[in-house]
Amino acid sequence: MDKFTLMIVDDEKIIRDGLQNSINWGDLGFEVVAVASDGEEAMELFQAHKPQAVIMDIHMPVMSGLDVLEKLKCEHPDTEVILLSGYDEFAYAKKGIQEGAFDYIIKLYMFPELEESLKKLHQALSLRLEETRKYNQLLLLKNDFLFQQLIKGITPIELNQAAQQSYYCVASVWLPSLPSVLPDVISRISLPLNLLMKQANDYIHLILYKDEDEKQLFHQKLVTSIRILETLLNDHAGTAYKIGISSFKPHISKMPQLYKEAMATIDYLRYGDPENSERSLLFYEDWRGQDINLNFNRIADMHWVNWVYSGDDVNLISWMKTVFAEACVNKQITLSDMKYLCVQIAAQFEKMTKDHEMAFHSLHDFDSLMELEAYMILFIKERCVTASHRIQLQKSESIAAVKEYVDEMYTTNLILEDVAKQFYFSTGYLSSKFKEYTGMTFSKYMMIKRIETACTLLVGTEMKVYEIANEVGYSDEKHFSKLFTQIKNTGPREYRKHNKLYGGE
Repeated sequence: MDKFTLMIVDDEKIIRDGLQNSINWGDLGFEVVAVASDGEEAMELFQAHKPQAVIMDIHMPVMSGLDVLEKLKCEHPDTEVILLSGYDEFAYAKKGIQEGAFDYIIKLYMFPELEESLKKLHQALSLRLEETRKYNQLLLLKNDFLFQQLIKGITPIELNQAAQQSYYCVASVWLPSLPSVLPDVISRISLPLNLLMKQANDYIHLILYKDEDEKQLFHQKLVTSIRILETLLNDHAGTAYKIGISSFKPHISKMPQLYKEAMATIDYLRYGDPENSERSLLFYEDWRGQDINLNFNRIADMHWVNWVYSGDDVNLISWMKTVFAEACVNKQITLSDMKYLCVQIAAQFEKMTKDHEMAFHSLHDFDSLMELEAYMILFIKERCVTASHRIQLQKSESIAAVKEYVDEMYTTNLILEDVAKQFYFSTGYLSSKFKEYTGMTFSKYMMIKRIETACTLLVGTEMKVYEIANEVGYSDEKHFSKLFTQIKNTGPREYRKHNKLYGGE
């Protein structure tokens, strides 16, 4: 049963006490939240408690029940009022009904008639509440549809030409525990800007816009709106929230960019701002990211591939958290960059397990770095368990598997001891079997593979010698040139010059 709040107003104490104590309010679906002894006190208590229903005497000093009724219906038309009177006076009853009273009851027959009236009132309030819920659901569906169109860069037909050319801003609110009443409260607040809202998991996204505003005027209204929102959140959510506010742009087509800015700012507040962990609000334009450079085009050279193949979730997750932390504080690293990296990690797991039907969540569903990271941590833990089982089940003396692995990873810093440990061989056994299988020691095989790759790059590209050295796994150009000369009996520059001149004849 829905519960509704109620206030009692009567200048006679015996009536006030009788109403409070003689009716089982809970069974009727009501809770008495205030009791007043006159009209003026009733108005003060009403402002404090906002009851949904009022039982009130007509005849009171200073301010009569009819005066209070008229004022309530003017300011709060949804409030229902049951009038009480000590006399059967048609004129008062008629006046009360005209002013919008729900019912008129004579005190002489008060209790039996009042309970019947309260049952009817509860039914009416419940019906209204259900209609409001349905309307709010429809409104949320409509807002959700409009929001999805906007952040995809689609201009909804519902928005007129003036709205399409307004200034726009996106404010995203993250709450670890979202109060159920909060979205409804936000939707009803009065702001100097127009508001379109969408709720998604732990987020409330707000699109703020205003038709035909000057830039400076819009900025002032935006700041005012955010402060009102912050006050509301402090009242309903305490301090456990973060608000990320995008820049603002003068055209609706910029909405996808604004949404990404708001979500990036939220990620920075939640993860990338350790010196100001208590800060709950940040404008994107006030965020100055650190100068961190991650080269996502060369991720295949990173050591995380080794951890995939060995099922080492500890090192893999630790490295991944570091990358995400850097992404959170650097505006130049986008959510798309990180999604690309995650796809590469998933693809490597698929390649390692030979499982082409491996489940992988659609990354389009993630708008936040924090959410993406949380998903990838679980994904990596599950896949590393699979990798460990695979290693245990397929533990064998197949040196072909080691060679295949070396052929793929030879440009990284592979060490015989690490490879032996990964494939559950002793170092001496692997060294002996690898030489028997390939005709070369492990280190000689790695060197030959690198030098042969370098030869291909020298002839087929314009890369500089030091770049080729780095590409095949040597950080020291002199050391690379020395090894190259030992294998090919000529230096890398001479090899390039000779083969470019005569290699095609």
